[in-house]
Amino acid sequence: MISITKLNRIDFLILIVIVIIGLIHLPFPFDGDQAFFRLGALEMQQGKVLYRDFWDVKQPGIFYFYFLAGTLFGFNEIGIHVFELIYMVFFSIILLLTLKSYFRHQIIASLVPLLTVGVYYTVSGAWHLTQVEALVGFPLFICLWLTYQSFKYEGKQRFFLILLSGFIGGIVIIFKLILLLILLSFWLSLLIYSLVIKRQKIQKLFVEICLPIFIGIIFPILFVVSYFAWFNSLSILYQTFFLDPPRILANSRFDPNEFFFGIKWFLNSFYPLLLVAILGVDVSLRKSKNILTLLLVVWCIFGWGVIVLQRGAFWEYHYLLLFVPVGILATKGLDVLWQPLKELSSPLTTILLIFLFMFPLSYTITKKSVFLVNNNFALAENTRLKYQTIFRPKYPSLRSEADFISQPGSLPGEIYVAGDPSIYYFSGRTQATSLRGWALEYFLPEQWTELLQQLDSSKPPYIFIDYIQQPTIKEKFPKMLEFIEQRYRILHQNNNGIWYILL
Repeated sequence: MISITKLNRIDFLILIVIVIIGLIHLPFPFDGDQAFFRLGALEMQQGKVLYRDFWDVKQPGIFYFYFLAGTLFGFNEIGIHVFELIYMVFFSIILLLTLKSYFRHQIIASLVPLLTVGVYYTVSGAWHLTQVEALVGFPLFICLWLTYQSFKYEGKQRFFLILLSGFIGGIVIIFKLILLLILLSFWLSLLIYSLVIKRQKIQKLFVEICLPIFIGIIFPILFVVSYFAWFNSLSILYQTFFLDPPRILANSRFDPNEFFFGIKWFLNSFYPLLLVAILGVDVSLRKSKNILTLLLVVWCIFGWGVIVLQRGAFWEYHYLLLFVPVGILATKGLDVLWQPLKELSSPLTTILLIFLFMFPLSYTITKKSVFLVNNNFALAENTRLKYQTIFRPKYPSLRSEADFISQPGSLPGEIYVAGDPSIYYFSGRTQATSLRGWALEYFLPEQWTELLQQLDSSKPPYIFIDYIQQPTIKEKFPKMLEFIEQRYRILHQNNNGIWYILL
């Protein structure tokens, strides 16, 4: 049984450090993705139905997360990040409670949240925080740990563990369907082990493994399906989940620069952990053939496979899918090194050597801390904006765009922004169409026509066309620009884009 009493003083000290690191990131700005998720969650709170009234190709998990965060703490940067911090602290506690027996030295076992959650916060900028790949680390780990526990049991105990694993797996799929590949790698590892090593019968494995996985995974999925069935939105749900993604992927072009930039970011951010993790994997598998280590390596391999399969967008944050297994394996590597280092030198020198090895990460979090202190902890609105501008220089200009349509005498109503959704956030307005104005390069041909119809029927008083999105619109659907020129006139333009006002 897992008990909170298993935590020691060092564990609580590490948790306090995690909270402090998380607090540094509370005032962080929204990037475009985060502003978009926040917008969708806000519209859901106002009674709109996801996909029907607010469309995106992503699965609903991320919007549910933002909906819950915004409802509890506010639909702003602080509110969303407070909820994420609570989520990550809870995850840290789970890591401490479940992995005690995985490490030989308890002082090293206490470091596992620091090398996972702590490193996640340290390497993350505005673009990386509260992305799907970062948030799913928690339920993916729970699924892995339950699967690992089931290696030790048979019969009812295994059935129950796998049932829970399947249920958590269903939650993971609600965040991102393609992550099913990682889940299957966990369960197939158990199946192969039981079949080849334990030589158990197929009928027994079907009842104890396959059946509970299916029952567990179907419950969260049925809940989501039932919700959309209630609003007669199953057809658009099916279209969004299964028909659109392959077509979007087929229309996406492989960009080698994005691919190498993503790998470069991952290596620059995680190379201290990767070096130690390799040692941990080698010793753990070669000497003890540890099953948990094997499952963590499987996570890394299949997680990398998931990243590669999304060939149309090799974004940096996709690599956050690996921060949990890499961090745990790096802690295992430190566990291997701890005794030899202690024998060579004093414990204080050993701790100093570990700190020096982790210096790049320590330097990053120190720099963020200094920025926060220099801006009076971002407590006031003006100092917060200065702090946010450090991590997203475009933030003040996006805010000025929103201020432009928030002056006394401005026309009321929902607007349409073909560009950064942060303008919705700063203006306090929502989207006039169900189809987004963010990431238009991934639109399918029929969506352009539908977008034009929605603009025609909703008649937003203001439309903003970002200069970054303008070439995409000209190339993919020039009729949209013709429509705007006929129904709207230019109100204002600057270095960011053009504001149009309804005639």
